[in-house]
Amino acid sequence: MFLSATVGYGIYYVCRLSLNVVKKPLVDAGALTETELGIVGSALFITYAVGKFVNGFLADRVNIRRFMSIGLLIAALVNLLLGFNLSSGLFVVLWAVNGWAQSMGAPSGVVAQSRWIPDRQRGRFYGVWSASHNIGEALTFIIIAAVVSAAGWQWGFRAAGILGIAGALMLALLLRDSPQSCGLPAPDREEKAAG
Repeated sequence: MFLSATVGYGIYYVCRLSLNVVKKPLVDAGALTETELGIVGSALFITYAVGKFVNGFLADRVNIRRFMSIGLLIAALVNLLLGFNLSSGLFVVLWAVNGWAQSMGAPSGVVAQSRWIPDRQRGRFYGVWSASHNIGEALTFIIIAAVVSAAGWQWGFRAAGILGIAGALMLALLLRDSPQSCGLPAPDREEKAAG
């Protein structure tokens, strides 16, 4: 569970940071102007901020396995679509949708830890999990940058989308909602029974 949540959230970052890698080739190709690129970036941050507020509440009440994998799947599909020459207006709308989908990742990861990890161990696990964005940054700036250099900016988005789909499948297969959903006791109960 912990490994899938950590790697899965890292892949969320690949689907978020793909734009950073393709900015220059995107502008150089005339697909977007620098002003349009600024509007696109703002769209993600606005929907991400609102989404984190809303999705933080939702993550406490839903099946996090489905919630986290669906969010990553949406972000992946947005990246795949952006791999085609689109109008700047559609680009803004899709990147805003990506912002909302991105906001489903962190709350799911935190809720997963609160459901699975005993209180006295949670800080250690959270410390490791919080490095997942570094995993995502490394994957983006190594893999996606290499793809963009070899095949062009469109494939930067497409590669991020393909990696995102693989991550969403991994989450759907490996992440579990709670110990109780697997027939196991809650972690704090298990700890008290052992003590």
